[in-house]
Amino acid sequence: MSGMPALNDPALHWESRYKRNCFVYIVIYGLLGAVTGITNNTLVSYLDLAAPKVVTGLNIYTAIGSVLMAIMLIYIHKTGYKKVLVVAPILTIATMLAMIFTENTQIIAISYALLTAGVGIYDFMYPLMYSVYVPRKIRTFMMSAVMITNLVTQAIVTFFGGKVVVWVFSKIMGIGYDRASVLSGNQAHMKGSMLHNYITSYKSVIYIAIGFTVLAFICSLFLKERPSDYTETEAELAERKAKKAVNFKMLAQKDIVLFVTFLALIRVGAYLVTPYFPIYLNNFLHIQRGTVSTIITLQTFAMLIGYTFAPWLEKKFGSIVSISVMTLSCTPLMLLMAKGNIFGSNVAIAIGIVLFLRSGLANASMPVQQSLQMALVPKNLRPAFSSLTTIVNAVVGIGVGLFTSLFLLKDPSGYAIAYYIAAGFYVVACILLLILKKKYNRIMEKESEEEKIERKQEEQAEKKEEQEA
Repeated sequence: MSGMPALNDPALHWESRYKRNCFVYIVIYGLLGAVTGITNNTLVSYLDLAAPKVVTGLNIYTAIGSVLMAIMLIYIHKTGYKKVLVVAPILTIATMLAMIFTENTQIIAISYALLTAGVGIYDFMYPLMYSVYVPRKIRTFMMSAVMITNLVTQAIVTFFGGKVVVWVFSKIMGIGYDRASVLSGNQAHMKGSMLHNYITSYKSVIYIAIGFTVLAFICSLFLKERPSDYTETEAELAERKAKKAVNFKMLAQKDIVLFVTFLALIRVGAYLVTPYFPIYLNNFLHIQRGTVSTIITLQTFAMLIGYTFAPWLEKKFGSIVSISVMTLSCTPLMLLMAKGNIFGSNVAIAIGIVLFLRSGLANASMPVQQSLQMALVPKNLRPAFSSLTTIVNAVVGIGVGLFTSLFLLKDPSGYAIAYYIAAGFYVVACILLLILKKKYNRIMEKESEEEKIERKQEEQAEKKEEQEA
C-alpha cells in the first residue's frame, strides 16, 4: 500500500481555510461515529424490546428519514454546510429523548425517522464538502481518513455499548455480570420487572449517544465557510455557460442512471441485512448480548482496515474495478452468514470471522465510491445528485421495508433468507457497474477544469484577506 501523501505539499494548492474545515469535520464525524455505534446497534436492540412493530418495518422509517435528508440536500446550495450541521444534532438529540421517554409506538416510529435524517445527513456532508475543499489528487486519501475516524469511534462505542447494557442490567438486578450476560442471550424469556430493568439498561447507553451529539454540535460552530463553497461563483458560471449550460437533465444521462441503479441495487442488499445484524445474532443465533457487541465491533474494525486500502486500490485497479471486485468478493461470505446455524457451538467465532471478512471486503472501496460519485457531476449539481440518490434510497427502503414487514420477517428464518437475496442483488449490481469501466475507471487522476477555477479563486480570496489584514 502506498505511503501517506504529503498534505503540506505546495504543489497541491490546498488553501488553509479548506484544510481547517476538513479537519474540523473529521472531529465532527468522529463524534458521530460514536453516536452511530449506539444508534445502529444498541438502539435497534432497544427498539426490538420497546417497539417491536417499529423494528420489522425499520426500513420504511429509514426511507422517510431519507426523504427528509433529500429535502435538506436540495437546499444546501442556499443554506451552506454549516447551518445543516448545526441543526442536525439538535434534531438528533430531540428524537433520542423522545424514544427514551415515550412508549407510544407512533411517536417512536416518527422519532426514528427523524433520527435517521439527523444522523444520516452527516454521511452526505463530507462527500459534498471534500469535493470542494480537498485537491483531487488526495481526495480519496482524505475520504478514507474521515471515514476511518468515524469507524474507530464507532467500533469503540459499539464494543462497550452492549457490555454497558449488561453491566447496568446486572447492577439493577443485583446479580453478577456473567449471569446477566447469559440472560441477555435469551431476552425472549424475560418478563415483568426483569424485562423492564433490561429495557432501562438500554436507555442508559442512549444517554451516552446524546452526550456525543452535543459535542458534535459545539464543533460545528468552528466551521468557516463562504458562499462560493456551495454555490457557483461568477467565473464558474461563465465557464459553464461558455461550454453550454449544464442543467438537471444531466442527471438523466445514461451513465448517471446506470450508476444510480448500481447504488440502488447495493442498497437493497444492505437494507435487507445491515439493520438486523444485532437481532439476527442475538435472537436468531442466540449469541449473548456482550458477545454480539464484540462481533459487531470487529466488523467495524474490518471496515476500518478496508478503508485504509482504498487509496491503494484506486491507484492499482482504478475506481470502477475496485468497487466491483470488492463488492463481488463478499457475496460468498453472505451465503455463509445465512447458514450460521451449521457452526453449532462455534457459531460466535465462525460468524465473527465471516462477518469480519465480509465487512472488510464490502467497504474497502467505499471511499473510492464516495469520491467517484461526486466527480460524475459538476459542483452545482452535486447536492441535487446527492438528493437524487437519497430519494432513490428512500424508494428502495420503503419497498424493502414493506417486503420485510409483510413477508420476509413474518418468520424468524427470514433473517437468514435475507442474506441469499442480498447476495444476488450484489452480483447483478457489480455486473452493471463494469459497463462504466472504460470511461470512468481512471477519472480521479486528473484535476477538472472546474476545480482549477475554484483553486484560483480561493487563492485570490486568501491574498485579498492577507492584504486587508
